[in-house]
Amino acid sequence: MAVLSVRLSDAEYKALEGYASINGVSMNKAIKDAFFEMLEDQYDLEAFDKAYKAYKKNPKTYTSEEVAKELGIE
Repeated sequence: MAVLSVRLSDAEYKALEGYASINGVSMNKAIKDAFFEMLEDQYDLEAFDKAYKAYKKNPKTYTSEEVAKELGIE
């Protein structure tokens, strides 16, 4: 398992400590969760951008009824 050291100002440390305490997690878990949430947000944004570009090339949309009929789940 790798270990990472992060330097924080006193104010940043207190903010992190308070956040972790309020949420009932360790400071390490708070940092780890925030990092992976940021990665997920970035992935979601990239997926959106890709889907939007595809939509702009072919802006055809379908109603939920049309989708259900096409999939045979009416």
